[in-house]
Amino acid sequence: MSRFLLLLTAFLTIAGAAEETKPPPARSVRFFPVGESPPFRQEIRDGVRYELEPPPNSIPPRQVLPLAGEKPEDAVDLRLGRISQPVKVPTGEGPYQLLPAGGKPGDKPWHQFQRPETGDFLVFFWRKPGPAGWSEVSHLVVPDGPLGNPAGTVRIVNLFPQTIRILWGPEAIVLKAGAHVSKTIQPGAETPIAVVSADAAGSAKRYFSTTVTQNPGERGWIVLHRADGEAPRRPLKVLIIREPVTL
Repeated sequence: MSRFLLLLTAFLTIAGAAEETKPPPARSVRFFPVGESPPFRQEIRDGVRYELEPPPNSIPPRQVLPLAGEKPEDAVDLRLGRISQPVKVPTGEGPYQLLPAGGKPGDKPWHQFQRPETGDFLVFFWRKPGPAGWSEVSHLVVPDGPLGNPAGTVRIVNLFPQTIRILWGPEAIVLKAGAHVSKTIQPGAETPIAVVSADAAGSAKRYFSTTVTQNPGERGWIVLHRADGEAPRRPLKVLIIREPVTL
């Protein structure tokens, strides 16, 4: 019996050590720059039309180098209104930098933020008002991945600098600036949504209305953000994205 107990204790000790040294599950981050592109510009040289580069800081950097340790990850493309490819993230919370393309550790980052302790996440970026453009941006970190945003859900995110009232089917949702909420949606069903705001007199102004639908295995994003184009007719823009959920 004593020998059996010794063997059992040894087995449990080895099993416990294996559990402790087991590598933590991989997790990822994606980047989502939101805003409006500058007006298209072109010039004619020798009878040929050439597209001109956008003015400095009128769009996000075309590529950034994610850095959460000593060595940057591979370059990631940033495109307005598009979610980037996923990038692996170390476990635990800590600083996360985005270096300009061609940069190296120690260089001034284009932007930096604190990564959450656990889980996949997505980072929204939008430029601050003023002449600095995309050289000065704000950010918001939200859950992502199959656990944070499973299939059959829509995450509504308010990047607009004011509280917004949303009519989601028969439900009224009030979202403060920087707040977000996840709602379920049945595949194939059409859910009406309206974005409204109340002025000082209490009268409601409807900014946007449509219906939202998704296929099986999809999730969605509804992003409210400030119109930052030239002389916008309305101050608020709504961006709706559907995407498949992959494990």
